[in-house]
Amino acid sequence: MRGRPLLLVLALLVAEGLLKAWAVATLEPGVNRPLLPGVLHLGFTLNSGMAWGLLGGFAAPLAALRVLVGLGLVGAMGLGRLPRRWVWPLALIAAGALGNGLDGLMRGAVVDYLTSPLLDTVSRAVAREPFPIFNLSDVLVCAGTGALLLLSWRQDRRAAQARKQPLS
Repeated sequence: MRGRPLLLVLALLVAEGLLKAWAVATLEPGVNRPLLPGVLHLGFTLNSGMAWGLLGGFAAPLAALRVLVGLGLVGAMGLGRLPRRWVWPLALIAAGALGNGLDGLMRGAVVDYLTSPLLDTVSRAVAREPFPIFNLSDVLVCAGTGALLLLSWRQDRRAAQARKQPLS
């Protein structure tokens, strides 16, 4: 069981590295190319910070932190120290953290190449800012985090139901 999540992390890192190399060679800043019109477009930016440009002056510390988080998760998976249900979501988070961390260390900024007009609309309505350009690593971190939240919610529901059940 330990090997498969680690292989997933490696495969996702390779895929993200190839996507970022392609984006650098092919895409231009300020030019959007629709993939799914109105939903998902290709764009390009180098981001030295986080979403919305937060912590833009801290590219190296952010990159180092991302790599440390990713390596910590990979180490925990390799040692088998994680609850089984958390392994796959944490593998996604590890791949995303390593993907952006390594990119930040090597380039001094993270390559972002996906935009979403749909998310822009929501973000402008809520925060009056467009949604940031993002990449596969960002999607992996969000998907892994979402899965962990769902698993936690389900576990809490089961525990609450168990407390309601009369003992036999």
